[in-house]
Amino acid sequence: MDETLMQEIRLLNRKNTDCAKWDSLWETFHQEDLLPMWVADMDFKAPQCVRQALHQAVDQGVFGYYQVPDRYYDSILTWEKLRHNNHLEKEWLRNTSGVVSGLFHLVRALTQPGDAIMVQTPVYYPFYRVIGHTGRKAVYQPLLQEKGTYTVDLADFEQRIIDNDVKIFLLCSPHNPVGRVWSREELEGMLACCRRHSVQVVADEIHHDLIMPGHTHIPAASLWEGENKPITFFSASKTFNLAGMKNSVLVLPQKEQREKFDAFEKELGTGLGSTLDFVAVTAALEEGAPWLDAVLAEIQGNYQLMCRALSQFEGVTVSPLEGTYLMWIDLGGMVSRQDLHDFVQNKCAIAPDYGHWFFPENELSDDTHIRLNLAAPRQTIQRAADQITAALKDVRGE
Repeated sequence: MDETLMQEIRLLNRKNTDCAKWDSLWETFHQEDLLPMWVADMDFKAPQCVRQALHQAVDQGVFGYYQVPDRYYDSILTWEKLRHNNHLEKEWLRNTSGVVSGLFHLVRALTQPGDAIMVQTPVYYPFYRVIGHTGRKAVYQPLLQEKGTYTVDLADFEQRIIDNDVKIFLLCSPHNPVGRVWSREELEGMLACCRRHSVQVVADEIHHDLIMPGHTHIPAASLWEGENKPITFFSASKTFNLAGMKNSVLVLPQKEQREKFDAFEKELGTGLGSTLDFVAVTAALEEGAPWLDAVLAEIQGNYQLMCRALSQFEGVTVSPLEGTYLMWIDLGGMVSRQDLHDFVQNKCAIAPDYGHWFFPENELSDDTHIRLNLAAPRQTIQRAADQITAALKDVRGE
């Protein structure tokens, strides 16, 4: 790890910067004295190459109309090819203001009200809004879980497709919140089911660059031959901490689907995006790899620190972190669902994402997981580990 680089980009305090993670605690938790471990952005400065490119763009002093630079598209194609052996075509690429907003538009463009869309639970909770708020039918396929490790029941997966005439499968890969990087066999199994029943796969691969040692992200579309390739979303926003730039990439390999999506966007009058987001993303993809490698090492160290702290409690189950920077922890062996919020907020003094947020409304309300954001300086993670450990020891009567 480049320790000099990490010292330069670590942010120990983002309070009073209008930061959602640090400055909106009251709205969600009704407390302000909590250590924020929830919203999925990083407490690291963006790469220096990004900041320099933005300064140059601002210093130019003109903020008029611009076209999308070819260099922006080239940076995406090159990054995907070199980092993931993912060979894309420029004509397949579309820009959206985020994966969630892009999903809203894509679902409306390609499906009809009442069409069935399947997700695997637990999952990133905006998926539920995309389905419900567009008037589509939600189909839930629970992941199997044993000792914190989640897998796919392929027989159940296929049966739910058949029973509900599923039109779209929303694949979360790597999976948020459980941290899985799906294996080739798992992906091929799910894709084969979708192929047999003419289900369109839409893969949210926004965490595809955030992979822990020993694991490899496989783009879903790379395993599909022929027509109806999976549609993919990814973004530099998670990779390089650029979420505020409101930029994500939608990959539409099928011409007919591109035409439908473009027609829908034209109806809405959607613009091309901000000049500065193209500048930031291009710089990050062209020069940000060393920054990313250093940050991944920091996240891995943070995960190991937290695992060591929690390993002394038999009633706590930690899901293996294969991808993302989000740690999925089950406290159910020591804390009841009824006491969970009080324990985490008042005993641990932490603001997490609660596990029950990642299930459909009114389902599995007894879930006892929390999701903790590890993309923060070691000092922050050590503080969180100390606070959780002290509270758990108190539960044990120590």
